[in-house]
Amino acid sequence: MTQNKKKLSNKKFQRKTILIKKGLQYKYMILIIASVLIAFLIVSLDIIWTLSKFVNEHPMLQPLLADMKTMIPLFGIKIVIYLIIVIIVSAVVSHRMAGPIYKFEKSATIVGNGDLTHRVTLRKGDHLGDLQDSFNRMAASIQKTVISDRTIVRGASESLKKLSEKITDAETKKEILQVCQNLDKTFNSLKIQ
Repeated sequence: MTQNKKKLSNKKFQRKTILIKKGLQYKYMILIIASVLIAFLIVSLDIIWTLSKFVNEHPMLQPLLADMKTMIPLFGIKIVIYLIIVIIVSAVVSHRMAGPIYKFEKSATIVGNGDLTHRVTLRKGDHLGDLQDSFNRMAASIQKTVISDRTIVRGASESLKKLSEKITDAETKKEILQVCQNLDKTFNSLKIQ
């Protein structure tokens, strides 16, 4: 299998993982399901109240009400089907939010560990695209600043090394060279290019 096919198969597998940040996604799902249930309850009660009022005003429709009562099990099955659909939709919707949040957490850890070349790349359709752009601009700005500072520090180190060649006092020369070594190590823990 070629490298590209491996990458594609990995991406396909990752896309099948719906629950990435379970705690966050469960909260979103519960919020969506509760909202739908409350709306369904309000609409159902309104329909029942309206129908009962209408049937009570028109006694000829009493047999219709009796027929509707026999359909209650069918309504129950439909409600369960609707709830399953709502659960699936809420999982997908929460994934569109939780996936990017998960990526930002991982990216913040990577950048925090010193890889200033790392950028966030969200999938098409994911939420938080503006945050992606801001995060990437921030990382690029930090990277640019560190590159500039590293150039300044290396220049200062080179100047100190040249200055140490002119110094005859061995102890002072040794201290200056130690400072140069410390300066040269300043940005070694960061990946900036």
